[in-house]
Amino acid sequence: MILYVDETENDNYFIVTGLLVPSKKSIDMAYKQFKKKVNTMKLKPKIKERIFNEFKSTILDREFQRIKVKMLEEILQIDNQIIYSCYVKKEGYFNQIMKEKQYIYLLNNIVSFIKENIDIIFDSFNKIDFEQKIIESISKHPNVISIQPRNSFDEPGIQFVDNLCSVIRLSYLDSKNHYYSIIKDKVVQV
Repeated sequence: MILYVDETENDNYFIVTGLLVPSKKSIDMAYKQFKKKVNTMKLKPKIKERIFNEFKSTILDREFQRIKVKMLEEILQIDNQIIYSCYVKKEGYFNQIMKEKQYIYLLNNIVSFIKENIDIIFDSFNKIDFEQKIIESISKHPNVISIQPRNSFDEPGIQFVDNLCSVIRLSYLDSKNHYYSIIKDKVVQV
């Protein structure tokens, strides 16, 4: 099993989300199918090129909701589970040190929930000392086979989980969020 991990936040919440799938092959196949669907959509070549490089949630949420829905539907075709953990920010300052501490704590919650042996791929922070803290802490779980940071540009699973993070974050702002209704049966909060 592979767990792809990303995080998101707004003024009130800090959320870490994991997409648990049976294999990298299942993610790669879903990504390939999704890209085929996007490729057949009637979009101007410049727009298609802009979004085709990397399917970031910030772009899809604002400008390409149809594509976001297609992505979520494709994710549902994979045997998966979406697991997230959330920190409610206290009033005041949420600095980088607190964010790093909460990220590790929330990721530990997710990994503790999973019973299967897993390989973990998390979105790179390009901050070696923090990434090392993540690896050291999470590696202590007996079910963790490996854990590594990867760039979302190179990793379709991280692009998928980036979009799932935004869906969950948006659901906290709007309980009638139409994206969340698509995935709600696969979501577990820990």
